Amino acid sequence: MDLYASIPKELKQSGAIKELQTLFLNLACGIKLLMFHRNIIDRVTVSHDQFVLLLGFYVLTTLAASYVMTPNPVFGWFGLGYIGVELLGVLLVGFVLAKLCDKQDYLLRFLTITYSILPFFYLFSIVVIPFLPDAYFEAGYMVYTLWILGVCFYVALQLLNGQKIKALLIVMLWIGVSYPLTNVSLSFWHEDFDYSEALIAYNDDELGYVNQEQVYYNQYQLLNNALNAIEPGVKGITDLFFIGFGADSSQDVFMREVINVQNVMNHNLGATGRSIALINNLKTIDTTPLASSTNLKIALNHLGGKINPEEDIVLLYLTSHGSFDHELSISMWPLELNAIGPNDIRAYLDDAGIQWRIILVSACYSGAFIDALKNETSLIFTAAASDKASFGCSSENEFTYFGETLFKNVEGKSYQFIDGFNQAIEKIKQREISENLIPSNSQLYVGNLMREKLQSLEHDMVRYAPERFGSF
Repeated sequence: MDLYASIPKELKQSGAIKELQTLFLNLACGIKLLMFHRNIIDRVTVSHDQFVLLLGFYVLTTLAASYVMTPNPVFGWFGLGYIGVELLGVLLVGFVLAKLCDKQDYLLRFLTITYSILPFFYLFSIVVIPFLPDAYFEAGYMVYTLWILGVCFYVALQLLNGQKIKALLIVMLWIGVSYPLTNVSLSFWHEDFDYSEALIAYNDDELGYVNQEQVYYNQYQLLNNALNAIEPGVKGITDLFFIGFGADSSQDVFMREVINVQNVMNHNLGATGRSIALINNLKTIDTTPLASSTNLKIALNHLGGKINPEEDIVLLYLTSHGSFDHELSISMWPLELNAIGPNDIRAYLDDAGIQWRIILVSACYSGAFIDALKNETSLIFTAAASDKASFGCSSENEFTYFGETLFKNVEGKSYQFIDGFNQAIEKIKQREISENLIPSNSQLYVGNLMREKLQSLEHDMVRYAPERFGSF
């Protein structure tokens, strides 16, 4: 006999409605726990049904919120992977807590309480934190982190009947299991990429024209010609050397950006005779060295022999698509070129003996480059945080948003690197917000010794203008 079938339909419906009502009551308890209300833990209704409903609510919340916050969203299943790893971590913490309490039912209780809280932490992280003004972003993120830790400790303390040491151990375990997700965004959506732009760049006639063997063979002559034109630094002056690296041929913006930035470097920042462009694009394949890892290494080594190591600064401008793996896309189809990561770039600079270095990276997720590249004699400025996309990479554009903010319309203006870069962070953010984009959160690192060095460079820009620094 089917006992479930014998239950009146009205009772089944009332049971479902009751579970939903309980769900919302549990979510209300979660909000109160976020505000450290007392005696809330015992008001949470614990059951397997409630845990499943709360987990489902969390998934739907992330699904909807990440959809709203992603421009041109395309669905992907990677959000489930994040939630799965997170759930395993919560299970582990709950298991340890139940053992410490010697109460098996505390695992389910912990799961229910946790997932009554998580949706609101997620909403705060995606809706509030990214839109904080730059002046308050770091402090705001710190407060947000301390808030999370405080709530974790508060919940653990109540479940453990006030045993502070055990509660602290639970928080430390919670931090440990959460660490693998630190630099990963929880989203079920990614921004759509218009491949039609890339296909336009590779029409059949042009593909038929590319002689791969000839392209590789030409690199020696093209690179040799470009490097032979590099003039040595002048003793007693802080000279600026420049390498532009436009690495993805699928969109012309990277080619144009390198050319435009090189022009600014030459005409406004005194790099004439000390600059080189490496570009991947069908339009420049016969005239400009490729933006490849090998060419970059050779070019940096050559500049290392031309600079006065104690005086001169090398500015490396990298523009391309980035990846979740924190590598730059190096694309010149149909050629096969190696990707470049931050450790490669650091090794090239170190091997070349380049001490003073400014590295600008216009690419998605480029914030991850900072940790590998930073030292006391470097400035690293990236278009995006390690878990954020950057914008402006459309074929018709002259610059990405990052490059445009830094180098468009600088004629006749005194270029202040650190102040200018800090102002650029806010300008980029305001532009992205005005276009309903998730802020890329550009990242800036300046070593202490580089701060002093840039003053010397800016002084020489004024001292030797206009004969060396154009309009300055």
